[in-house]
Amino acid sequence: MFDLPLHPVVVHFPIVLGSLLPFLALMLWWAIKKEFLQQKVWVLVTVMALAYGASAIVAVEVGEKDEDKVEEIVSERVIEEHEEAGEMIPWVAGTLFLVSLAGMVKKNSHALRLGLAVLSLVALIPLVDTGHTGGELVYQYGAANAHLPADRQAMVEPGNFQIEHDDDSEDDGDDH
Repeated sequence: MFDLPLHPVVVHFPIVLGSLLPFLALMLWWAIKKEFLQQKVWVLVTVMALAYGASAIVAVEVGEKDEDKVEEIVSERVIEEHEEAGEMIPWVAGTLFLVSLAGMVKKNSHALRLGLAVLSLVALIPLVDTGHTGGELVYQYGAANAHLPADRQAMVEPGNFQIEHDDDSEDDGDDH
């Protein structure tokens, strides 16, 4: 049913959740501080932080399963750079979850909630770094080729991809 490797699909969840978290936290911090919303609405931030952490763990796990196949095409050094960056994300997300939980439990904790918003904004740095190294694996080093059928494998040199095209499938222009 689904021919794509799971890692490239799953990684979009922590990217989206981690990117939205600072904005949700900041908006809810402001709305709670101005008493437009009750403090219990902060549970939305805590749930998002939990989902961010859980999806990051899943992304790391499915990435580990893809590693052996990708190592056939990409050097281990390049893969390890992405792997190390990715393994930090569940820890970052877990820390954000704990701080958000404290902001939910502690009453009148405007400073703690604002702190989470700032921390989650700073936490975008390792998230972007992880996405960047993953993008390099795919677009610069050809990691996606590890998942192509053997008859469609690209000839890979870092930064230079040449996919052989079947001459029979080209349109000769005789139909017009």
